[in-house]
Amino acid sequence: MKKLINDPENVAVEMLEGLLLAHSDQLRSVRSDNRALVRAEAPVEGKVGIATGGGSGHLPLFLGYVGKGMLDGVAVGDIFASPSSQQMLDVTRAINGGKGVLYIYGNYGGDVMNFDMAMELADLEGIQVERVVATDDVASM
Repeated sequence: MKKLINDPENVAVEMLEGLLLAHSDQLRSVRSDNRALVRAEAPVEGKVGIATGGGSGHLPLFLGYVGKGMLDGVAVGDIFASPSSQQMLDVTRAINGGKGVLYIYGNYGGDVMNFDMAMELADLEGIQVERVVATDDVASM
């Protein structure tokens, strides 16, 4: 057995609730829907904040990279759906330690659109954001 699913409609919601309960010493949510998670000690003053995000999909991959010495925050979308620009902006605000924020995300249509929109909204608030768009195969270039 790999997992227990109470209700397929609530998989992502329950996954995030469980993760926060299990690791409240390392992570905290900055939204009531738990779709924007950051390191418990974020923001770290004088550090460039580093964030990523993506859909919940086949694994909660992006969540596993948030922690000391790694990423500062993550925006979590639904199953195979990009997080919204507002979710990413909430992560950006929460991890901005005064030196700006770096987004690292995949070259998928929804991610590109929503991360770029969050980047523009952050700029309007005076938060400098740079990005690295990763491609994982020839098809995503």
